[in-house]
Amino acid sequence: VAQLDVYQRSPGWTIPRGDFAYGPRMQRLFERFPALQWLDRQATFLFQELGAAAMTGQRWLLPVLKAVGRWNINRAISDPTLRERLTPGDEPGCKRIMLTDDFYPALSRDNVELVSDPIAGITASGVRTADGRERPVDVLVFATGFRTHAFVAPMEITGREGRRLSEVWTQVPRAYLGLSVPGFPNLFLIYGPNTNGGTGSVIYTIEAGIQHVIAAVREMESRAGHAIEVRPLAAEAFDRELRGRLAGTVWHSGCTNWYVDSHGNDPNQWPWTWSTYRRRTARISEAAYEIA
Repeated sequence: VAQLDVYQRSPGWTIPRGDFAYGPRMQRLFERFPALQWLDRQATFLFQELGAAAMTGQRWLLPVLKAVGRWNINRAISDPTLRERLTPGDEPGCKRIMLTDDFYPALSRDNVELVSDPIAGITASGVRTADGRERPVDVLVFATGFRTHAFVAPMEITGREGRRLSEVWTQVPRAYLGLSVPGFPNLFLIYGPNTNGGTGSVIYTIEAGIQHVIAAVREMESRAGHAIEVRPLAAEAFDRELRGRLAGTVWHSGCTNWYVDSHGNDPNQWPWTWSTYRRRTARISEAAYEIA
């Protein structure tokens, strides 16, 4: 392109992507010594767990993420003014952390301009910012996001006595371990409310959820039951624990993000480490579920 204008509402923290191909030699080592592959995977998982701990209960780790983020900016941007405009003022993880090696180098190109003045309007020929300047455009790319709190939509799920899940979730989506809702027997949600994180793999979360479902099915079979349903008291106790923990996380430290709605509710994030989620979903608690 002849000219690219990047309109920034607010800067976000980034860390290096660290994406690379394993060469033939490393592949041979993995094949010969499977433990090396296991160690490599564990190192990645440990890094993600440290990030999760930093954003939830171990906030003293956040300066490490911030230092990595600053290094990622400084190594690619030499202009001190541009550096300042790209450096966030909020805590790392309060907004979603981006993984990138090429975003900052792209902004350093002569034909790229970072625009941080608020957009006042879209005209017939360009974009007008709050300072009164209008920049002409041939193509305008919108990055407006998506509906992150509309779980299971557009499906309509009906439970006991004809209650719809969308009605139960009018104020905020809630689910025991992000998986089950009182009044909806035999319904399990995968990647449901409060099973997202600032770090970690969604695949890992889904595997843990499926592990819980399998445990539920086996428990029903062992008791010759036909329905399993989370008890309301167990769901309420979990929700109180969850909300209390969320209040001290980085996502509630003052920034505007897509995790928290306009009323301060956070139906997205898991406020513990992912190994904690796997442990808590590994079995079915008799006190939490009723089988009939």
